[in-house]
Amino acid sequence: MTTAAATTREIEPLVRLSDLDEYRQGLARRLSGEWDDEKFTGFRTRFGVYGQKQPGVQMVRIKIPGGLVPVPWLTALARFNRSFCQGDAHITTRQDFQTYFVPLERSAEALEFLYTNGLTTREACGNTFRNVTSCALAGNCPREHVDAGVVADRLARTWLRNPLVQHMPRKVKISVSGCATDCGASGIHDLTFIATEQDGRQGFAVNAAGGLGGQPRAAVRVLDFVTEEELPGVVEATARLHHRYSDRVNRNAARLKFLVKRFGEEKFIALFREEYDRVRGLPQRPWQPLVWRQPGEAAVARTPVGVVKQHDGRFAVVGNPPLGNLSSDQLEELAAIAIALGIPQLRTTRDQNIVLPDVPATHVEDVVRRFEAINIFVPTSSEEAVDVISCPGTTTCRIGITNSQSFARAVWEDAKEDPTARGIAVRVSGCQNSCGLHHLGDFGFHGVAKKIDGVPAPHYQIHLGGDGRQVGAIGIGGPIIPARHAVEALRLLRQGYASGKQAGETVRAWAERLAKPGIAALLAPVNGKGSDDLFVDWGDAATFAGASTLKGECAVPLTSDDTLADLGDDALIRFDRLLQVKRWEEALKAAEEAVTFASRRLIHNGGQLTTDEEAASVIGERVRALASGHAAASLDHVSAELTGALSSGRVEAYREAVAVYLDTVRAIVEGVADDKEAAE
Repeated sequence: MTTAAATTREIEPLVRLSDLDEYRQGLARRLSGEWDDEKFTGFRTRFGVYGQKQPGVQMVRIKIPGGLVPVPWLTALARFNRSFCQGDAHITTRQDFQTYFVPLERSAEALEFLYTNGLTTREACGNTFRNVTSCALAGNCPREHVDAGVVADRLARTWLRNPLVQHMPRKVKISVSGCATDCGASGIHDLTFIATEQDGRQGFAVNAAGGLGGQPRAAVRVLDFVTEEELPGVVEATARLHHRYSDRVNRNAARLKFLVKRFGEEKFIALFREEYDRVRGLPQRPWQPLVWRQPGEAAVARTPVGVVKQHDGRFAVVGNPPLGNLSSDQLEELAAIAIALGIPQLRTTRDQNIVLPDVPATHVEDVVRRFEAINIFVPTSSEEAVDVISCPGTTTCRIGITNSQSFARAVWEDAKEDPTARGIAVRVSGCQNSCGLHHLGDFGFHGVAKKIDGVPAPHYQIHLGGDGRQVGAIGIGGPIIPARHAVEALRLLRQGYASGKQAGETVRAWAERLAKPGIAALLAPVNGKGSDDLFVDWGDAATFAGASTLKGECAVPLTSDDTLADLGDDALIRFDRLLQVKRWEEALKAAEEAVTFASRRLIHNGGQLTTDEEAASVIGERVRALASGHAAASLDHVSAELTGALSSGRVEAYREAVAVYLDTVRAIVEGVADDKEAAE
């Protein structure tokens, strides 16, 4: 029977070994030549397997919902990194771990190791719900209403493997903030929940349609208040809105933020609420009540590091491994530190830091000493910290333009000797896509290719005064400078801010006051400055070749058959859910959609195309004209059972007929049986 019959009353586990079976089958089809590279790319990215700049090897992204890392995961990750990868594991700005240089032929074996040790890569990449993130101090912060990490983990598991979110028009990024301080950065996400209290009730405000990249846009408030039990419905509404209106042809214009650009804020909010009203009251997966607390007052740094007193009197030690890179030895030592204290879980942060929570006061000094012994820095305060974040850039990324890691490492080393660097947030991306969050730094840099005397050279676009905790505070675009002068340029900017800021003035306010002429004057020592190595990027030996010509895999073209199959399964699940709440007319419509999606698969398999605008009756006629044998008979059976259901009110036989039709089409399209064989 089709998987669409799966109940929504089960709690979804993080790992299912059936995922491994599915990946193995897909890999075998690619290696045998049955699938081309484009088909396989759309498939493997949903399993967290992502192509690198280097041919034949893969980056494997391990999904860490909410940044919650059980101690056994650290030791498993250390063994995995030694056995299958090269280099360090990398904490990403979405609280995941990335590992590198896994040979494609070993990728199924690699996933087997991870899955059998409780870690998942499922939907860590692809046009899915990406990892759900949370505040850096989630679970520990005195200001929080609720542990945002736990909420993020719950939401991630609620929608994992759901057919509705396997082939969306584009990826969706979700975050959770534990209070109005909004350390989860609601302004830059497709969907964000901000814990709050309204009229004595505890719940969440909802923002949507934010994003960074080449066209950054701030999120808008779509719902002022929802209860915790309503969160899954809000997530579902987001996915359905995305499917209904987003661009399936041009993936580069298919993030939710483009719907705001298309419709305007007022219309977008109305459409969002309309979609939410459609799903309200439908059965969702189980939701256990959260633990809420009364928040207190405490200062929270934008990038918390050091020793932070928790709301329960214990301490969180927030360590800073430079650029989020951790070796296998460091991972094992982190696990050993936690085990010695009986602490079951660490946390990763979007600032590429690692948090050991719940440390008793008597053990803080020893934990700090052990962190620093393995080169994980624990500054005395965020004001004294060197705060640098970077994506991998051209070290591994297919679409990276500059070597952001090597540049950021040079920035880190330079900052250690410069007092004006303390407490200044520097964010570096190797291209415009902002994986290093360059829009959110006091000073941000993103890599570009620009010609000098007709020859391409690596450059950085500077951004000033960004802040993720303020909706709309996207960094102000500044000048473009050669990459080899960027460290010096940053030093000039830091020193200019330190010496020229007014009392209490932020970097943003300072940059706005100076405006372009003032910034240009500060950078005059490097403007037009020559050098013999302007055509060699940081950390590289070869001459810069220009921007990459490889395609990014996030925006892989739509595979229509997979999408139609998933939407058909989702429609059948929705039929069941609507029947449970006795919404009869809507249930019939969902069943009709399931049949239509399956019919479109059959038509496409026959070499013809369909469109979303074609009516269900037209699609049905086209199937009957195209198909014979078992498919046509199964479709006729659906029609007969619908007539019976309408006359008798009994839907069991109709539901079974719809499910059988979906399975019949699946067997034909996937080559398990052709229509003639099925008829015999």
